[in-house]
Amino acid sequence: MLEEGLKILSELDENFRYDSSKIRVESITTSSLAWDLLVEVYGKYQTQIEDKVAGSIEEMFGVDIPQEYEGLVTLLALGATYMVARYGYERVTRSKESNAPSIHIHGENNVVIQQIGAIVGVDEHQVEKALERSLPPARRRALIPKVADFLRPARKCPGESIEMRNAPDISSDVLQEFPNDADLEAVDDSENVELEFARLDLRGTDRDRHKQGWGAAIVGDDRFPKRLPMDLYPTVDPDKLANHRSVIANLVVECNRGADGALRPKRIHLLSFAPIDHLA
Repeated sequence: MLEEGLKILSELDENFRYDSSKIRVESITTSSLAWDLLVEVYGKYQTQIEDKVAGSIEEMFGVDIPQEYEGLVTLLALGATYMVARYGYERVTRSKESNAPSIHIHGENNVVIQQIGAIVGVDEHQVEKALERSLPPARRRALIPKVADFLRPARKCPGESIEMRNAPDISSDVLQEFPNDADLEAVDDSENVELEFARLDLRGTDRDRHKQGWGAAIVGDDRFPKRLPMDLYPTVDPDKLANHRSVIANLVVECNRGADGALRPKRIHLLSFAPIDHLA
């Protein structure tokens, strides 16, 4: 997650590059941030995690992290952790056909985003977009096991929290809201198809959500030839969506697996969208 935090920093600050005194994000590879380092950094609760993060990275590369970045690296890693935790939560609730929001994960994630924005000097929307660019859905899915490993020890103890220095603590409410191992394992990746920058066409009846419910057609993908019913995530503004006939969207197609093993599209879950004319 430290690597992810550094990637996000590069999205927010174009001056974050490696020379005689700075870390170049492109040099932070998966192999260089070994798992035992992550365990050392995050596995000891009630300790000063920030010092371990900055110290380990500085020792690894033989360079100094500018002082103004030291706390930010930890904060960004925490932001990445919350985004992956929220993604894992949403995958599980979606598999249970529930739209219950992740109140605690989402709320504390917003606090972290506000703090990052205040330090870097950008608004919260820019921080959110930097997180989304650095952690596309496929990357979030791949990081779920690491986040689960990070949260699991404290999660086993009711009332336990993970204390951070110069960053908000991870509360017991967040730990208990995160899905358990059994629920995470029950989510079958093969039955959910994730699409980024897909074009959706919405007819008048698709947009008349009060009578018919939402629906849309995915354009240009032979796997999904028919219009499908569509659920909107809490982050999607239904009134804004209703103003458009076509949008570019990030979405998940929920499928049922038939006896022959083939996937049959069932429903679209709309995660976010942008008007087509805004992308021209």
